[in-house]
Amino acid sequence: MSKTIKHFFTILVAGICLASCSNSDEDVPDTTTDPLVKQMKFDGANNGFPVNPSEINFSFEYDNTKRLTKKVGGYLALGAATGFDRIFSDKLYTSLVYSSNKVTVENFYDSDIYAVSKGTIYYTLNSANLIAEKEVPNTIAINAKKQVYKYAEGKLTQVVTSYPNMTYYPEDPTDYVLTFSEKFFYDANNNLTKTEYTELHNGKSEGERIVRTFEDYDTSYNPFKRMQLLEDYFYRSLSRNNFRKYTETLYYYDTVSTKEMGWTFVYDTQGNIVVN
Repeated sequence: MSKTIKHFFTILVAGICLASCSNSDEDVPDTTTDPLVKQMKFDGANNGFPVNPSEINFSFEYDNTKRLTKKVGGYLALGAATGFDRIFSDKLYTSLVYSSNKVTVENFYDSDIYAVSKGTIYYTLNSANLIAEKEVPNTIAINAKKQVYKYAEGKLTQVVTSYPNMTYYPEDPTDYVLTFSEKFFYDANNNLTKTEYTELHNGKSEGERIVRTFEDYDTSYNPFKRMQLLEDYFYRSLSRNNFRKYTETLYYYDTVSTKEMGWTFVYDTQGNIVVN
């Protein structure tokens, strides 16, 4: 075999391998059977206890390609003296603006009597419309955060968080580059079972470590599948079904603390979750 033919054969094999790897990393999730949820009367995030739970009624808007463009409904913080930590309001909404593979997510309040933080987040999507990068700006430049998302066979496997503007002095033996790594694990039903979040100093585990477990899955469709760009529903969006128990264990040097949350959903006669 001539050198030219050998060279061509090598390039051909390499090209096939690269294409295979690319497809494996960015397989397009099958969303053809995912429902287009336009209204929801419960909160799958359950991040607190609102004073008016009977008024919870989120609504969602989509563009002509079924991309989420707006979530209407959210929570306003309350003072501790009230005995509650928040109140639901249908004047609070989240906007998602798309430009090519970039998405800007921001919060707004449809009134002049109350101001809310925009909480601006910039996303970059990959060819499968999954999150490739996430940037969280901050008025204090060194606190600006960047996250890189890694996939295998269409499933998220790791998120690496860095602080690009944070200063680092390698000549100082006490200084280090701060990053965080969160790894994701799934069961045979493509449901998220656990994540391991680790603080890294110069790439070595040090300080905070969080283990999150997701349990007691139902067999219903997941109404949050299209909501990966909403932080409250991010973990829920990763699974085929719906977890009803969440446990978070924080390890910080010699200190260990655990918290649990549970959900009770309503289902129809076919075993599918009722959102309204």
